[in-house]
Amino acid sequence: MPDVFTVSAAGARIGIDLSSLDPDRAAAVRAAWADAATEGEPDDVVVVHGTTTTIDLLAGLSQHVTLRAIEAGRGRGWMLHAAGVANDRGDVVVLVGPSGRGKTTASRELGRHFGYVSDETIAIEADGTVHAYRKPLSIIEDPAAPKTQVAPTQLGLRPLPDAELRVAAVALLDRRPDHEGEPVVEPLDLGDALAELVAQSSYLASHQAPLREIAGIVHATGGVRRVVYREAADLVAAIGALADAGPSEGGASAEPLDLPTPAAHEPGDEPRYTRVAVTDAVALADPDRIAVMTLDDRGTGTVHVIAGIAPAVWLAASGATLTEMTDAALAAHGHPPEADAGAAVLAVVAELIDAGLLASDEPVFQRTAEVAWVDRADRVLAMPLGETLVQPTVLAGSAALVWEWLEEPSTLTQLVARAVEAGAPASAQTWAEIAAFLADLVAASLASPR
Repeated sequence: MPDVFTVSAAGARIGIDLSSLDPDRAAAVRAAWADAATEGEPDDVVVVHGTTTTIDLLAGLSQHVTLRAIEAGRGRGWMLHAAGVANDRGDVVVLVGPSGRGKTTASRELGRHFGYVSDETIAIEADGTVHAYRKPLSIIEDPAAPKTQVAPTQLGLRPLPDAELRVAAVALLDRRPDHEGEPVVEPLDLGDALAELVAQSSYLASHQAPLREIAGIVHATGGVRRVVYREAADLVAAIGALADAGPSEGGASAEPLDLPTPAAHEPGDEPRYTRVAVTDAVALADPDRIAVMTLDDRGTGTVHVIAGIAPAVWLAASGATLTEMTDAALAAHGHPPEADAGAAVLAVVAELIDAGLLASDEPVFQRTAEVAWVDRADRVLAMPLGETLVQPTVLAGSAALVWEWLEEPSTLTQLVARAVEAGAPASAQTWAEIAAFLADLVAASLASPR
């Protein structure tokens, strides 16, 4: 029969198959993972092969178990790349941060005073329940060698409390070598924190409404905190106070946005703009903003927080023209005191297109691949390759600027917005001149639409 040692990992049971290991290596694995041992049928099994040194084997095993645990927890809870400690009541402070932010050092110090929950990954259910991951800690004993994997109790870290674990606070670690004095715990606006929280989360694409879930947990714990500190030893009192305060609702709330499917429209004389499909969107108050989450082809989530007139413009974009979106912005915010409303909306629309939150029904232009050009101080000389008896096209002034912008795929809207930002008037003439210039570039085989 296979020799499978099962560990509890962020809400999942992962079996470690030790069958191929000699007794000494099998014992080393059991010792390193002793604090995570559990009973029951595993959700997944990692097979260990003893073809490397014990140190390398343990280091690789830690990564494999973590990945399997995250995979097993897909869609079940909020899976965070985070450390955590708990007081005797089971109130957990979750310490979020990317690799190198000091989570392992902080959890190693704090774990001597509080129950050690994890230094790597924590799963939080929507009701606030926390699943621990008492994996071995990676300790640098020799800078030239792989990190040593050591069980928490071997380092003097405390066991979990005899109580259900529940999240009391979510804090972003901010270690600053030049910080002086005691750690500073400060409330952090949810809109400012969402990007980092999402960046340190796994498999949000598997959640129906990830931003709403994150916002709900954060609101139930009093909002996100930032902990600014210098040394991990200084954190004990500050983290203890957060844990002892327990969960308490507070901080900016986030209201769900149910976005209707944009209506189909026929192309017309004016460009029309439409919201792209997004993973989730929530409205943030004080000030009024919208947080929007999109996913790339690899499933990586990105959060955009739009503010000012951008929410009104974005919400109005259901096959709307610039005029219609300008009307929506004016209805929401009134006339700007010293600005052209049309130019302001044009700039916002271009930014939303750049961010991938809006799409237009315009063609996208870019320089053709087979073109040679020379950029001089005051002008550009360009000509298509493979054609004979063709005089170079001379581009100067604003034409040279547009040529520079066409290094990246751009719509007419984006080009006009950049021209207005560079000083051109937000007028029909500017639109017409850039459209005519694009037509000339296409006719000269210097640019192509798609």
